[in-house]
Amino acid sequence: MQKLYRRLTPIQKRIVQATVIIALFVTTVRIIPYLVPIRARDLMQDRQAIEFSDRNGLPLGTLLSRNQEHTAVVPLNEISPHFKNAIIAAEDRGFYQHGALDLKAIARAILQAIKAKRIVSGASTITMQLARMLDPVPRTLAGKIKEIWLSWRLTAGMSKDEILSAYLNRLPMGGNIYGVEAAARVYFGIPASDLNLGQASLLTALPNDPSNLNPYHNLSGLKRRQTYVLDRMVKDKYISRVEADRALSEKITIQLRKQGILAAPHFLFWVANELDNGNLKVTHAGNLRTTIDRPLQQFVEAQVQEVIRSLAPNNVHHAAALVIDNRTGEVLAYVGSPNYFNETQIGRNDGVQALRQPGSTLKPFLYELALEKRIIRPNTILADVPTRYAIPGAKIYSPQDYSETFQGPVRVRIALANSLNIPAVRVLEKVSVG
Repeated sequence: MQKLYRRLTPIQKRIVQATVIIALFVTTVRIIPYLVPIRARDLMQDRQAIEFSDRNGLPLGTLLSRNQEHTAVVPLNEISPHFKNAIIAAEDRGFYQHGALDLKAIARAILQAIKAKRIVSGASTITMQLARMLDPVPRTLAGKIKEIWLSWRLTAGMSKDEILSAYLNRLPMGGNIYGVEAAARVYFGIPASDLNLGQASLLTALPNDPSNLNPYHNLSGLKRRQTYVLDRMVKDKYISRVEADRALSEKITIQLRKQGILAAPHFLFWVANELDNGNLKVTHAGNLRTTIDRPLQQFVEAQVQEVIRSLAPNNVHHAAALVIDNRTGEVLAYVGSPNYFNETQIGRNDGVQALRQPGSTLKPFLYELALEKRIIRPNTILADVPTRYAIPGAKIYSPQDYSETFQGPVRVRIALANSLNIPAVRVLEKVSVG
């Protein structure tokens, strides 16, 4: 080899040296991503929207993720094969054959651009699109280099199925909807696993231009893009022309989007908080069936509001209610306040969860017992003044009210109506706890 090299002319030697340097540089560049690979576990999506339903499957409402996105995540095997085939046919037909880059597509795009003197087609692979979702960069040369570098790292640490799964669960599907599962549930009311060919090809058309092809505003434009998707599937032999024509002519109904919370807001937010704290887990793509009975829930909500309206002249503005199945312990209805969304009345305060002293609950029974024993009468005067009780083995007990004030002499009915603690303790002392 050395003898052959010595026989080369100076120009030939420089060419060989340059070739070796370039080869070493390319090899080094391609090896480095394997030193800093991105694994599937690094891309875990823990910020999902949660769709709540009652015990019979009726919707209760949807709580969005912290960044106000409607995202749902499912494993690859729970996504319709029609959708997977459609997205590969439309976005990256050689996804399972090439690496992070599709060199043939790049060469074709360059030749087309030179011939037409403008960009005719792109050459972004699914891996490159995923890289752009993870780290959006400007469409400049530096941005493209960064995108390619991230694509190589993804390929170095993830299998093709893992890359496809991460991609399908991040697809922009119009508005604040991300991922095929969220789109299938919002637009069709079904999980992604149940998408038929017509529905799958229609959803595949969305990520191309999710703003302008939103099915609520431009269904005709979305249908035109669907035609392209189906044509690609026919060309790649995923389906026949007959199947494509049938899917295109299928009447697809887009369901109205159910916005916000329909019932039991305090309960839904409490459950969401338990999920954040790790005390509960959603087993399937952000869908949680609860024990709430929605018709009963709405009835109890209406009753609480009616009671508050009737008591408003008496300065009563808050109430809470909890209905439980005594046999199973299941919560059937949960009303934390008359109106969760009434900020002036601090509606977000949850009367069901609020920590309160149980003594106030017992006061009516205490006074009733004292009246039965004729220890007090309705017009009896009780002293609401600073009082101390010596309890053996404990600190001196000095009952007080939240107001930290004292009313002085008060009648029994006033003491009970205002839930005064010191008069109640005085009555308890006379009734005795024995």
